[in-house]
Formats: sequence, C-alpha cells, structure tokens
Amino acid sequence: MLKLHQNSIGSFAVFVLLLLFSGQASSGQTLMESDSSDDTPQEELVETETETETETETETETEKKYKGLEDAEPVTVGNAFINIYRGPGRGYPIFYVAEYGEQIWLLKRRTDWVKVLTSRNKSGWVKVDDLREIYGENGEIVRVPLPDFSDVDDGYFYLGMNYGDFAGADSLGVSLGYQFTVNLATEIRATQAVGSYSDSQVYQVAMVYQPFPRWKISPYFVLGAGINVTSPNATIVATEDRQDTTMLAGVGLRTYLSRRFAIRAEYTNHYLLTTQENNQEIVEWKLGFDVYL
Repeated sequence: MLKLHQNSIGSFAVFVLLLLFSGQASSGQTLMESDSSDDTPQEELVETETETETETETETETEKKYKGLEDAEPVTVGNAFINIYRGPGRGYPIFYVAEYGEQIWLLKRRTDWVKVLTSRNKSGWVKVDDLREIYGENGEIVRVPLPDFSDVDDGYFYLGMNYGDFAGADSLGVSLGYQFTVNLATEIRATQAVGSYSDSQVYQVAMVYQPFPRWKISPYFVLGAGINVTSPNATIVATEDRQDTTMLAGVGLRTYLSRRFAIRAEYTNHYLLTTQENNQEIVEWKLGFDVYL
C-alpha cells in the first residue's frame, strides 16, 4: 500500500510538472503573439508619418510656387490661345502661348498690358485686347478695364509739367492742381517762355472742366486769369519790364496711363489786357504729364 501511494504521489508530481510546463509554453506563445501584434501598428505609424511629411512638402512647394497671389485673380482662358510676351509691348518676343482652358493669374496692369502667371509658373505680359474671353471661378466672364478717369478718385492733388510753344517762343511750365470732383479741378500755373526778342513769365489760376472723365482719351476745357510779365531782350536801349493782366481759355485732351499718371495735350489762347491801344493775343501749344499725389 505504501508503495502504491508513493507511486501515486510520483505520478501526480509528474502530472503537475507537465501542467506547469504547458502553461509556460502557452504564456510564451501568447507573449510572442502580443509582441508581434504590437509591431504592426508601429510600422503603420511610420508609413503614416512618411505620407504626412510628403504631403507637407508638396503643400510647401505649392505655396512657394504661388506665394504672393492672394490678391491675384485666377481666370480660365476662353480664347483658342493667348500670346504671352516677355515685356509690356509688341516689341518684346512671345515666349509662351496659353491655350484654351488653361488657368492663369492676373497680377497687375500697366497701361493696356496685364502681367500674368501661368499654371506652369511662367510670368509675362498680355495685351488687354487679348483678354476679352477669360472666365472667373464661377464661369462668369471677366472684363479687364482700360485705364481711365474712374481709376482716379476726387480729393487728389497732382503735379504737372509741360513743354510747348508760346507765341513762337519755347515754353516750359509747371502746375499744381487739386481735383475737387471727377469733373472739376483747379490749377495754379507758372510758365517761362524764352524768345528771340523778349522773355515772358506767366502766372495764372485756372479751372479745368472734364465732361467725360471715363473716356480713354478725355477732352477738357480751361478758363482762368493771371499776370504776364514781359522782359525785352534789348541791349542798346534800356527797357523796362511790362506786367499785364491776362485771361486764358483753352481746350485739351488727357489720357490716363495708370492710376497715378496721365499725359495731356493743350491749346490755350491768352488774352493780354495791356495799357497800349490794342490788347494782345498769344496762342500757346503744349504737351505734358500729370502725376497724382
């Protein structure tokens, strides 16, 4: 009996050892499976981070490519093609052609030329007349206006310079103007005329009326008054300078090349109220420009 009991105890001990060994093996397998399952998310995380970095690099390149285009207007070409020049003029070569359906960005305008940027990151200049069939993001047609007086608001000072002919003498003039409304301005004018027999200095105040300010070439009318100082160029007999009151009336043409710059041509008739028997009329032609402040 004792021997049987001992054998039973030994068998039971072997059975317990087998159970313990099986439990450790199972735990080891579970641990390995757990470790293996932990590796998969880490690999996916690395791939996800790599994709995110690639997207960030792509976004950075795109932002760099179109940096500064927040104020630019994207449009789609509706023409069969648009010639893009290297500079704002027909004398510059054509280096790129934007085709139908291509997107371009309108950057800025210089007179009747517009600087554009293409989807291929090429920038150049396009004639405004060639942009008659361009469409916005919603499919609406986009019009690029030509420079006119609508670009210049009222309440501006402007400086002017001109050169011309003053009764056969070369004249150089300056003016300071103030634009009250889109139609009406006042100017203070000073002109120096150098002739063969006498020199003249003319100082005047004038009102300028522009009836059609939104025309590309806009006419205007001038009325004013001032004084004319005549200095004879006599070398034998000493003569005195003569000062006369002068009235003026004139007509001119003005065209705006940009929001701050305009050129003008003017014909003016000066009527001198002299102390002599007959008054004197002086015709002046001049060409100049205005810079709006």
